[in-house]
Amino acid sequence: MEWSKEQGVMVSGGGRIERLFDAPRFSWKEEDLPHFHKARTCSWVKGSTHAAFGKWKREKRTHDIVVGAWFRPLFLGGWIHSDSRTESVYNLQTPSLFIDLRIPNLEENKKWQDIHGFSQLSDVDLRLLARRHCFAGYSLLNQGGPWTIENPPVCTRHHAIDWNFVGKMRPRPNKWRIEMREDGKVWKEWGYARDEFDQHIYLERWELLPEGKGPYLALTRDERYGREAILIVCGDHFNFAMDRPTKMPFDPQRQQVASLQDLVDSLVDKGDREEAIKYLSLEGCHGRISGKQAWVIDNALHPWMIGKKILSPDEVQVKYAERKVLWKGEEWHIFEDSFGPNGLLKLFTGGIVDKKSSL
Repeated sequence: MEWSKEQGVMVSGGGRIERLFDAPRFSWKEEDLPHFHKARTCSWVKGSTHAAFGKWKREKRTHDIVVGAWFRPLFLGGWIHSDSRTESVYNLQTPSLFIDLRIPNLEENKKWQDIHGFSQLSDVDLRLLARRHCFAGYSLLNQGGPWTIENPPVCTRHHAIDWNFVGKMRPRPNKWRIEMREDGKVWKEWGYARDEFDQHIYLERWELLPEGKGPYLALTRDERYGREAILIVCGDHFNFAMDRPTKMPFDPQRQQVASLQDLVDSLVDKGDREEAIKYLSLEGCHGRISGKQAWVIDNALHPWMIGKKILSPDEVQVKYAERKVLWKGEEWHIFEDSFGPNGLLKLFTGGIVDKKSSL
């Protein structure tokens, strides 16, 4: 039950982030907060995340420095650390969009693979299931270059989908410095704020997953379907994330709850399993795109989804000239890709060109 709490302790540098990440040393603006645009979207300011992300993309505020599929062998902050034995992490990044999936390696995960859904989970299971994470959105790098010691690459992430967001915004930006090894296969994420000894408040080490480099793709689900969703492919890997239904009520009282874990604990204690399950309905999963296991989920927020196919060739039509893909009859926008028209047809159909698809 302590996994999420420990992750929060590490990323906050042992609970010091609000004191250290502030003016005059490390000033920030409200629009830098990870949930600034998402909170506006939830408040029915139509298209806040879509509008902001589209604007940044048109302004070419993109960069390929950390494009790829990454895992995290080390996370260190405060007096705590975790590694790839503790959790399985899949961080897929295109030049603009990302999906970051983090699953604690629990014995219960195997047991949960054999069930059919939430109804078969006990109250304790629901609380434990809340202790994982998935978030997705836009990685916005500082402008200007080339990168130097005086002007290092710095990323600020903006979240469109967030497992842990239930109404209360994170109080400081998700902002960090990138230190890339010369071969491009390993990099360090240094928390932007530093302490009195000029040490970064946390460190995450990222390494390239096998076949984690290659063509990339980012699809975004059209706004009219309600639930925000993103599909990302990098190399031989895919990540998928779909938000809770946007029409879920954001109770003002719950906006004071700091985390999904606290909220689910409270709802379960009150016997409101149905409401707890609604908040656990956010979807996130990872898999590979080639071979016999192509498009098969190999890890997920909901373990009973493991082993299932996320898509099949007969469900997809590529409309490349229109910068869209039809998936199960729904319109998805090609936000970014390096596959090209023929590459996308091969990606989704295995080389079989659907007569309804067009270049």
